[in-house]
Amino acid sequence: MEILKHEGPGRLGLVRLKDKSFRTPALVNVDFTLSPFNSYFYPKDFSEYDFNLAPSIPISFYTPSEIVEKAFSRLTNIDYSNFNAFYLPAIRDVERLERFLDEILANNSFDAVYLGNSKILVKDYRRFVQTLRMIREKDPNLMIITDLEPFFYPLAVYLGVDAFDTRSLKLYDFHKKAFTMYSPLLWEEGENSLEFAEKVISLVRKALEEGKLRYLVENFFYTQSHAGILRIADKEHSDYLEKYTPIQKETVYFISDASQSRPEVKRWHQRVIERFYPPKAELLLLFPCSAKKPYSRSRSHTLYRKALQEALGSGIYKIHELILTSPFGVVPREWEWLAKYDIVVTGHWSEEEISSAAELLAKTLEKYPDIPIVAHLDEAYVEIAKRASEMSGKEIIFVPVKNGTTSRESLNALKKTLEELGLDLKAGKEDRTYRFYENIRKIFDFYFGIGAGAAVLPDDAQIKGSRMLRIFVEGRQTGTFQDGVISIAPYGMQRIYDATKSYYVRIDFDLRGDVFAVGVNEADSKIRPDDLVAVVRDEQVVAVGKAVLSGEEMVKARRGVAVKVKKRA
Repeated sequence: MEILKHEGPGRLGLVRLKDKSFRTPALVNVDFTLSPFNSYFYPKDFSEYDFNLAPSIPISFYTPSEIVEKAFSRLTNIDYSNFNAFYLPAIRDVERLERFLDEILANNSFDAVYLGNSKILVKDYRRFVQTLRMIREKDPNLMIITDLEPFFYPLAVYLGVDAFDTRSLKLYDFHKKAFTMYSPLLWEEGENSLEFAEKVISLVRKALEEGKLRYLVENFFYTQSHAGILRIADKEHSDYLEKYTPIQKETVYFISDASQSRPEVKRWHQRVIERFYPPKAELLLLFPCSAKKPYSRSRSHTLYRKALQEALGSGIYKIHELILTSPFGVVPREWEWLAKYDIVVTGHWSEEEISSAAELLAKTLEKYPDIPIVAHLDEAYVEIAKRASEMSGKEIIFVPVKNGTTSRESLNALKKTLEELGLDLKAGKEDRTYRFYENIRKIFDFYFGIGAGAAVLPDDAQIKGSRMLRIFVEGRQTGTFQDGVISIAPYGMQRIYDATKSYYVRIDFDLRGDVFAVGVNEADSKIRPDDLVAVVRDEQVVAVGKAVLSGEEMVKARRGVAVKVKKRA
């Protein structure tokens, strides 16, 4: 199986078997054929099947451990050389199941694993996620097949399943029950279970192609199992979801409580903590977010900016701004281009939203030197700032806001508060240049880590252009910047690599095209699908490309493209 595109652990894949190929997510007996379970006891001519299931012993999810041990010990001694698919029965002891799978994979090569007992497993939310993660991270090229009802397809694919057995759907047809999008609350009369399965898998593929699978998971029919499994995945396996989630390119719509825990949110919080370092400033201001993005183009932030200019004059270049929002928590002004999201605004914040934002703000405030902090906030934003103040030990001066932060009274109060601080903030050309450069540097830091911005845009760099800014160091282009969108030249990526030793993919051959997984010697674990990466040979960047796989996957995978090369040195 070759991985073509990711959204979370879910992926679009291409499976090649001799003269046949098909795309995943897929359906058994529609896109490919699978020999019957227990085929070992009912021998058939396997040549008629795309996948031949290896012999197995039926083990239920609740089989006693001593019987499981006997069964597993027998199965490890079977000759699997004629089989390309392995039956793995889900059991309660996930660690024992993992040891068994390790023993089998150590001595055999399979194209697919069939996860049995799945209809029982989905009722055990925690073990369902643990089991899928365990299998998925063993071998990226291993296709996971399981047997679930069609309304589970979006969630199962999102967590790592690649194909579904449709043969058990005949049981529903036998009882004249037909699936609907509201199953199992409502059933239709008829025999259309397979038709419904085909429609759902087509929808899942389309969602994956457009990067909308998470929306489908949150909006497709929800059972108790759906809610429980997704919650466990978000809360206890957020690192698993995040490492396979491409960097955010388009607006994310937070439409449900589950949206608050999306991988993009977890990633944002982590990068604020790890990759944001405040620029030089003599005053910090806290503002609320706005519906329009980027914030600086909204009516409210335009009014804030006007009030700051009237109160501080040129000193505006010596201040720094943080925007408070849900669910991203804290958005440094330089990163507002990257905070592409929309959320239902009612004025009501949950306790989880408030505490999460307060914790992130507290950690961010701790990075600042001892400078005045002024908060121009209302509603729940005030509570967030107060909690952050207590947690960080940083004193915050609150502007007396009345009738909203954009009212005339509130804006006048903001100006008065700033004037009463008595700060002599006079900025010159150097301050303006520094702030202009920092606005660009922080974007590169977001993508590649602290130090990347300074590597691409040092103090002696030149910037050419008006809208599309081209950056040059010693006459050589390092990259471009336009409204938060960046590109990197090989020379710029070399400077980033030398400074940070990050976002690299090491090879030891002459590069002629894309980088395939089989040729990857080492890859930075921070790499996510769609990231810009440096292709490095002998410590020299030979190309810049876009990652298809995560860094960990590149090392584990045996086939498929790991990096699509964009520019060669």
